[in-house]
Parts: sequence; structure tokens; C-alpha cells
Amino acid sequence: MSEEYVSAGYYLAKPSPRAEYMSSELIPEQILSASGCICEFFPDYWAIEWASVSDQERSRAAGSFGIAPDKLGGVIEWATKNLSSAFGWPSAFYTLEAAKQAYAALLPPNMNVVVFGLGLHKADVDDFLEAAQPPKTKEGFAPAGETGIYQCVKGNRPISTGGEFTGFELLSTTYGLLTCSWLCNGLENDCARKLGISTNANGLVGTRSDALTCAEFISRDEVGAEPGLWLPWRVTIYAAQ
Repeated sequence: MSEEYVSAGYYLAKPSPRAEYMSSELIPEQILSASGCICEFFPDYWAIEWASVSDQERSRAAGSFGIAPDKLGGVIEWATKNLSSAFGWPSAFYTLEAAKQAYAALLPPNMNVVVFGLGLHKADVDDFLEAAQPPKTKEGFAPAGETGIYQCVKGNRPISTGGEFTGFELLSTTYGLLTCSWLCNGLENDCARKLGISTNANGLVGTRSDALTCAEFISRDEVGAEPGLWLPWRVTIYAAQ
């Protein structure tokens, strides 16, 4: 039930083609993932004016979302101004409406960009907030800021209604961000073979119970997954308009 979850933000992402190392039997040809290792997001660090990003990287990333060179300056201005008000670092919109408004105002309408939300079960909130909190400030250094997803989960807001639940993705939390997906290391194969837990048509785990079993398995040292706190994240897709 969605009321058992808190919102972990809303995202604009480009689905990615299935990589060669991913199972063609378990994963669809196009993948929607909350991991930046797999999908590109709008906005991202490249859209922030003060971020250490080359002009070439900004242009490439913007072009991936159909943003013309003459529009890039306006996008950077918008993102820099709206960081910490409409969205948090680097890509987490605080509300579904803010994500939709950014899509409509800044991206071409024919882009293959998906609006989706993440949810975290209330039973996992404390563990996530502990793992994702900014590190203590060291003397002589500027304090580290809160990431957008940390702010969203800490806000304890419900998931927006009206979307389509598509399953659970297993994701690792490191440095306050969702970093690697279980797909990054082909762990969907291990979970299917060793646990008997397969994916649904979206390449996600269908139930929280199965997703928790996968998370516990992935967290074992002998599995060799990426470091961090592995949790199941509820994925909901929304209409762009």
C-alpha cells in the first residue's frame, strides 16, 4: 500500500538500452533506473552554474536531452536559481508538479523522458537517513550539504497519487546518493538463480517481500556487490502532462 511509503523525490530520466552484460531474459530492451550509472537525469550537476564542469560536457549532456546550444544558458540559469527550491542536488524534484513543470518548460515535448517517483518504506527510513546524512564538518572545510533524496525522505511526505506502480529497484546508498543498481553487476541473475526471485516485465522486483530478500542477499560480503546500504525502492511512473 502506497501509504506505507514516504516520497523519495521525483525524477526526469531517459530510459537506457539494456547493456550486453544484463540478462535478456530478465531485463527489457529499455531500462528505467534510478541509478546514474544506467540512466541520464535532468537536471544534473552539469546544469548548475558553479559546478566544475567543462563547456563540452555541459553541451553534451544538454544535447542528450534535446536542449539546443542557444537554450543552454537559460537552462543553467533556471537550474542554478531553482536548486534547493524546486529540486535538490543533483536531480531530485521535491514535488511531482515541479518535475512536470520543468519538463514542460525546458525539454522538447518529443523527448523520450520519463517522469517517475521513488518511494521508501517507512520501516527503512531511519536506516537510510543514517546512511545518507551529510558527514560531520571538519575544521577548516565547508560543511557538506544534504542531497536532494535525503531532503525528500526526511520531509516525510506521502507518494503522489495517480501514477502506475512498476515494481521495486534494488539500489545502493553511498555519499547520500543512490549510486549503483543491482543491474550494474548483473545481480538480477544471481537473485533469480539462487533465490528463485525473477523480475517483472519492467525489469523490477514485483513485491517488497521479494525485494527485501534480494537486498539481504546482495548485502552479504561474499556476494561482492558495490558497497553501501542496499534497499528496495518503490518505482511509480507518472504521465508527463
